Amino acid sequence: MEPSKEQVERAVSYHGHYGPFLMLGLKAFLYAKSVLGNVTGCELYTVGRKPYLCTIDGVKAISDCKIDIFDGKSLQLVFYNGDQRVKMTLKPEYLSRYLDRPWDELKKLADEVLEKDVSLLFDIIFLPTSMGG
Repeated sequence: MEPSKEQVERAVSYHGHYGPFLMLGLKAFLYAKSVLGNVTGCELYTVGRKPYLCTIDGVKAISDCKIDIFDGKSLQLVFYNGDQRVKMTLKPEYLSRYLDRPWDELKKLADEVLEKDVSLLFDIIFLPTSMGG
């Protein structure tokens, strides 16, 4: 599922500017919603600084799901709905492409994120459901 113009505008308004990490969060959430239905929570595993943390605003702008942030070395989101979970890890080549870029390149890079299929940007794994016990 691709973001609508209104969803992109809402994310930009919420975050304050248009950039690739914001759009990564938006696209990841919309994908998770398309496969899980109602997303009740998100775990973000990443470096605790901008632009990594901009990703979470892409989720917050269009969702009221619970969000927990954990230290990590890359950019990984785990979305869940009850026992259903999907883990999305930004591919290393895109992390290096979008990280620490000059301000005047952000629009072009954000446009690129929107044009790419989510499966090209992220490694996506459906995690097993809890068996209880």
